[in-house]
Amino acid sequence: MMALLTRQDLSSIICWMSHGRSWRIINTREFELQVIPLYFEHSKFSSFIRQAKGWGFRRICEGGHKNCYYNEYFLRGLPHLIKKMPRPGASQKFELDPDHEPDLLKISLEHPVP
Repeated sequence: MMALLTRQDLSSIICWMSHGRSWRIINTREFELQVIPLYFEHSKFSSFIRQAKGWGFRRICEGGHKNCYYNEYFLRGLPHLIKKMPRPGASQKFELDPDHEPDLLKISLEHPVP
């Protein structure tokens, strides 16, 4: 994910949010056609999302960052943190809870990432 998010030629399909704490797929269809076959061993968008959730990425459900994905250890410019992203087992799945989503912009103002 880190490699594909750094590719400027894909920025109209998938990109980091300005604060560098989450990413968004802008064009789902193009992502499925152009990106998934190059980086993953499958070709379905639903499989990609399932895989991302399996690695602990959470989807933001409300507000200006709706449909963005984040993980506290997946931050732009800090690839060494990825080592702290263990793949959770079935008993550790994250539940979506819009009432307790982090304010990533506020966090970034206090603790900016590169």
